Amino acid sequence: MTTMLAPEEAPPSRVKVNGLEVIEVEFAETPLSTPDRPVRFKQIVKILLEDGSVTYGCAWAGCGFTGKTAIAVRPHLKAHKSAPDALDVTALPVGEVLELARSAQTLRTDLERTTRERDRLSKSLHEEWKPRALAAERQLNSIQRALAPVR
Repeated sequence: MTTMLAPEEAPPSRVKVNGLEVIEVEFAETPLSTPDRPVRFKQIVKILLEDGSVTYGCAWAGCGFTGKTAIAVRPHLKAHKSAPDALDVTALPVGEVLELARSAQTLRTDLERTTRERDRLSKSLHEEWKPRALAAERQLNSIQRALAPVR
């Protein structure tokens, strides 16, 4: 299900950070990341701005906290510890509720895609790789028995 704007509504205005338009937002990589295996923060985003600069921000909806590095944002996250788990959308403007709905749809789509990929890999593991590993193990045992010294 996709959320569409009503025909009479204008598209939402572009988001700005530090007076610059936001070009792209993604979850920031942690110091544990490697080129082969990226590890990302769950509450810190990397924000690419229109002038090519990068800043980091809090991923909580409606929170505008930013810092020069992802590590600089970490202490701020404590401010959200006492925040309730459920968001009261009745107090939010309609535009923000629509943005939350768009974000939820994107997350749902990503979850469905990830679940399909996980299921495909699990099926591949059980149908292809496990039998191959068992056959290789049997062959190795056979070779070891053939090469064992005769008594």
